[in-house]
Amino acid sequence: MADEQSILTAEQSRSARALLQWSQTDLAKAADVAVSTIAEFEKGQRVPISNNLNAMRGALEAAGVRFTPGGASLLRQLSLHLMSESNGAELQLHYTVEAADAVSEVLSVFGKVEGGQASFDAVQSASSALKQSLANVVSRHSSLAPQLHKLKKFVQALRDDEFFLLLPEKAASTAEQLARERLVYRLNHPDEKDDPDGMDGFFGALLARYDMRSPRTDRLTVIGKTDRAHLKCRFCHRTAAEGATFKKVAHAIPTALGNDHLKVANECDDCNAYFGEETEPSLVALLDIQRAFLGIEGRGGRPQLKFAEGKLFHDGKKLNIASKDVSEDASTKTISVQLGKGAPMIPVAAYKALVKIVLSVIDAKELLHLKKTIAWLREGKHGDQVLPNVAATLVDLPANPSAQITVYRRKDDNLRLPHLVGEFRLGCYLYVFAVPFSDRDSWDLVGFFEDDEFRDTFKHFASVRRWAQNNLNGKERVFLSPRINLVPQQP
Repeated sequence: MADEQSILTAEQSRSARALLQWSQTDLAKAADVAVSTIAEFEKGQRVPISNNLNAMRGALEAAGVRFTPGGASLLRQLSLHLMSESNGAELQLHYTVEAADAVSEVLSVFGKVEGGQASFDAVQSASSALKQSLANVVSRHSSLAPQLHKLKKFVQALRDDEFFLLLPEKAASTAEQLARERLVYRLNHPDEKDDPDGMDGFFGALLARYDMRSPRTDRLTVIGKTDRAHLKCRFCHRTAAEGATFKKVAHAIPTALGNDHLKVANECDDCNAYFGEETEPSLVALLDIQRAFLGIEGRGGRPQLKFAEGKLFHDGKKLNIASKDVSEDASTKTISVQLGKGAPMIPVAAYKALVKIVLSVIDAKELLHLKKTIAWLREGKHGDQVLPNVAATLVDLPANPSAQITVYRRKDDNLRLPHLVGEFRLGCYLYVFAVPFSDRDSWDLVGFFEDDEFRDTFKHFASVRRWAQNNLNGKERVFLSPRINLVPQQP
């Protein structure tokens, strides 16, 4: 058993408070522990329980303290947000006082540093001179602040003289984010006509009422803090001190749907196993045909689907269909393929898997409004309430090797609109659903997709002519029996 004092020693606690100029009361408030707990600990009278020690250390680290065997040192922090036409990056620089001059020299590449204060223009140009200057500075100082390599890599990847943005803060809203994207595009394409009125007319109501979040799935993206000692599961709310473990890799979207990059740090092993056994298999089964048509490659390769009357698989180049039940309509030349009974699935479990994806990627603060949702998702409560349909359609968008999720979060108090809307895309297949049971919703959301206010707000959905409404309220296991119609191309 590990010595509890290895988590935090009394000397480290005193040193860290001195660096931050915190009183024992300040630390007690930040860690949510009693002042007497800290006072008695630092006097050597008693050792707090592990939960309190973890909370104390976590609060000090969050304030910028780095602990070492020899004591504690104060880290400085600098946030930089970069945006180009094709990429965006957030750089969190944590560095010691000794590395401050090196960081200032790096920042001087983009502007000037006077009296320890950096100032630079938000609009930057990736000139060959800037690239070379940045490379030289980073090579000299990267050992003091290794995160500088990320900054260098971002700039070096840009075209010569490509404009990009360098900002101290991330966009406060989706509308601000889109304004930044529009600015970058205009800077790099000055001869193209901008049409802000058209965009504002189509998306104006949506941007006024909702923020959007769409985490990247084409590169490693980890949701939540990665320090296992201070993790708290976003679903069951247990911590490591309360017995939760975080050893397994948790994916926000099932790997069978092509996702290998979007991961969740604060999902415990028990919740990970529960979702992997109870909900995600039904969503994968629901999307079996779509996975095969697209050739989605999961951890076990491309789907090899077996049915009672045939099989379906993608060999990496084309879809292959084999069936005992094939017929042709002589007048239309349409070939109908009956595949028979396939994999089992539970409709409501598939709905839960979609909602789980949303809850995996939203800001943890939003989970405070979703206690009833999590109880339904994780504990099976509130199962008597009817769920809204899931809308599905085909869209003319380029294929992506992984499923993607976009979350719309309502900003205002218009209770007729859903608090959270999920947009799930698998290649050309698009699914739109509402997250149920939020305490920011005033109704059950059944029929939300056809509601006039929703359609006036989500005009990009309303502009699509054909939507299928899928009822996923079923609680019993069913077997899908797909039929594929192959229609001749029109000349």
